[in-house]
Amino acid sequence: MKQLMQLSIVLLAITGTSWTAEPSSSVKQAVLNAESAWKNAVLKSDGNALDKLLSSDLSYTHSSSKTQTKEQFIQDVTSHSTSYKSIDFENTKLRQYGEVVVVTQSALITTAQTGTSHLYLTEVWARQGGHWQMVSRQATKLP
Repeated sequence: MKQLMQLSIVLLAITGTSWTAEPSSSVKQAVLNAESAWKNAVLKSDGNALDKLLSSDLSYTHSSSKTQTKEQFIQDVTSHSTSYKSIDFENTKLRQYGEVVVVTQSALITTAQTGTSHLYLTEVWARQGGHWQMVSRQATKLP
């Protein structure tokens, strides 16, 4: 893990010329559109849309600490083993690092199985194949 962190720091240093803390308005809009499409796909249990929006190496961690792959997450959503009823975001902030945008925000997420959870989310979106895909997500329960 320590080596991975060191490699990440080196890669960020090497790509320093494309480093931008505040994304351009076009990048910000594109990532927010991708996130909106993700939200709609989850609420509609749309596996095809999720397949396009999620990276093949996705790491998706729920507030319960359950971590899923892309395939596992899509299976849960489309089989309704987790049935999302509503997703609302607030205090959304975006930071860009080259072809990567980190999104942090608070969320109220309601599922049929667990009710409403107040969460803090960190999502990582990367531009891959000309479009933005979620590559990582981490949720933490808020008090």
